[in-house]
Amino acid sequence: MSSVRVQADRKTGKMLHDKNWLSYDFYNWIETKDLPVCDRLHSRCSYNLLAEAIRKYPSMVLAGIRYYPRGAYEEEGKPPLNNLPAFYEVDIVEQIGKDRYGEIRVYLPLCWNGDFMGIAGAGTNLEFDWCLLQTTNLTTWPIAVKNGYACAVTNGGTGTFDFEWGFLKDGSPDWTLIRHWAFDGTHTMTLAGKAIVEAAYGVSIRHSYMHGTSGGGRQVIVEAQKYPEDYDGLWADGPGYDCYNLMFSILWAPVVFHNEKHKVPVSKFRAVYDHIRTCSRCISMGPFDLKSASWVQFVRSLVGLETPDGPISPDDLAVMLKVWCGPCLSDGSRITYGFGPEIAQWAIGPRDFGCLLEDDKGDLVIMPVALQCMRWIAHDPDLDISRLSYSDFEQLYYDHRKEFADYSFYESDINEFTRRGGKLMITHGTGDPIVPSQLTVDYYRKVLRDYSSETEMNRNFRIFLLKDAGHALYDWTGPNVTNASGMEALIRWVEEDDPPEWVDTLFYDFEEDRMIEEDKTQAFSLWQWRKHYGK
Repeated sequence: MSSVRVQADRKTGKMLHDKNWLSYDFYNWIETKDLPVCDRLHSRCSYNLLAEAIRKYPSMVLAGIRYYPRGAYEEEGKPPLNNLPAFYEVDIVEQIGKDRYGEIRVYLPLCWNGDFMGIAGAGTNLEFDWCLLQTTNLTTWPIAVKNGYACAVTNGGTGTFDFEWGFLKDGSPDWTLIRHWAFDGTHTMTLAGKAIVEAAYGVSIRHSYMHGTSGGGRQVIVEAQKYPEDYDGLWADGPGYDCYNLMFSILWAPVVFHNEKHKVPVSKFRAVYDHIRTCSRCISMGPFDLKSASWVQFVRSLVGLETPDGPISPDDLAVMLKVWCGPCLSDGSRITYGFGPEIAQWAIGPRDFGCLLEDDKGDLVIMPVALQCMRWIAHDPDLDISRLSYSDFEQLYYDHRKEFADYSFYESDINEFTRRGGKLMITHGTGDPIVPSQLTVDYYRKVLRDYSSETEMNRNFRIFLLKDAGHALYDWTGPNVTNASGMEALIRWVEEDDPPEWVDTLFYDFEEDRMIEEDKTQAFSLWQWRKHYGK
């Protein structure tokens, strides 16, 4: 494994690898040195030929073609990608609605493996900066090109790291752009990308794949649900598809802190987490649930637990329990899942992930992606979630649930996708501090209703719950599936009809550049879940 130096910017959370970062084994799953050079690409990457390929899409215009020799790609302020193969970049401008525009880019490696890869975004952006995602299992366009894929990416008019978009000048939600983000943007990118690829190489694409994490995982699942012809193999990691309920889950902690008038230092949550890690009996109890006698017994033992900010008091524990249980309504019913004490929701190293992040004043930092969505829901670009009363929070939930139903992405009908032989794989870390892994279990149950048996469903749809793994990160609290292991499993499934029984996982310390742990995770089955947790 190549030695790679990492610079950590602890203020922004960015981690910038040096020029060799793409040489890590876990970013590479296809040996490209033996791929033939497609010399005809030089003559076929002409404006007239490629413009004609997308002429059937009246909302698209070819904007430019650029060739990058091997090892010649740079962006300002980022490490050079000098171990990329030679490739062409094709730029397309897409009109979205009457007066909005997005950019689609198609990447064509000179040494092509014959397959197409759709590149997903993250959060509320259809494209995310590849330089910010180097310690995750999200497949960005440089990784795809490095593995010999022709690929396409779109910003969908949302930018690449923008949490302000989605409103018109009058402050109302921009539903045209939001809908494009939610559904159409990934599909139109795929159509344009495939058309350019087949025109440029002069042959048909063999197989099409897409891998996305978080918001990108949502894109992947929507493709299976609404556009079953687009891809042969789909892999979603930690998918944030139950968007409506998820936003209320992510933003629950600051609402609790505001209403309870009792600020609990995050150090006390961390102390409980550290305590759990030493109690094997608690780790095996599954997701936090006060209906579990074991969890109740554990919670009762916490008063008096020593922490850097003093022992946990009864008042502390009352607030902590509200946070752990997740958002509840006045009648006591729970909206969705919370993040229990077994989830690390604070900064680990330079990574600021989770809902329990403190600013310099000790106040909770509001996650910008969740706040952006909540402002769409509330029709208020200036909504301050940290000042809502419990009753206001509940009213907000009831007032807009029906209106926002189309954007919850909770449909389970993937029959058309699986009938044509499509394979859908979902991986999700049980230590995910942003999207509760129980949501994926619920989705699995819901999809199962459309099949005669779990065995039948598992021929084309499987999930893997990765013990203690974080939100797509290799360097969180447990081993995560890698780009390479996930794609290798998916490819064997699609091309050899060999369903994955296991996926390889990896826990890596990038700052020390060393392996911490390697492991394997078995495919999920409902009977095993019920056997262990009784649910």
